[in-house]
Amino acid sequence: MSLLLLSDTRADEIRACLGKWLASIGENPSVGYLASSADPTREYFQPIVELYDSLGAQITAFAEPIHGPDCELYEPLFACDIIHLCGGNSFEYLHHLGASGLDERLKSFAAAGGHLVGVSAGAILMTPDIASAVYCGDEPVVPFQITQGLGLAPFGIIPHVQDKAALAASLKVSETPAALYLMADTDAIELRDNALHTTGTPTLIAPE
Repeated sequence: MSLLLLSDTRADEIRACLGKWLASIGENPSVGYLASSADPTREYFQPIVELYDSLGAQITAFAEPIHGPDCELYEPLFACDIIHLCGGNSFEYLHHLGASGLDERLKSFAAAGGHLVGVSAGAILMTPDIASAVYCGDEPVVPFQITQGLGLAPFGIIPHVQDKAALAASLKVSETPAALYLMADTDAIELRDNALHTTGTPTLIAPE
């Protein structure tokens, strides 16, 4: 299993990081894209297709997490080497994953040696608890109020942080029961075989 947690994909250093990570998986790996909700216009999908194409990988499956559990439309996704978890509203995304049964399938995919890329909300989902998504402007409105994440990474994250020192100073220790990384859009965290590697300067807020 390897995880790559990103705040954004547009910075040159992040594209280089993603390219290196893809190369470590193999030549021309296949990628499955898992939308955060219904995406009929593919507005956010096409730029990611172009990104992976430019880095020597190919998106071969697209799925929206809005169908019932065990829907056959998901099968091509889990046949890929890599699954890409995109941005969106973290609470809505998590709700759809649970309702469709994809949360457990993603855990099994990772446990079997699969690779996951998470961007923004997709990265937050990999953590034990997604409550930190409120710092990105996501709101846990009804019925999207579950916060227990996939728990694939043993820490939390807050992406899109512009002033890490200011946010770190404002966070209460009681609000960070586990290790929490503050990430700018030029930061990345890779977790492979329990070894953690970073790109940029993610700031760790450790509990007491």
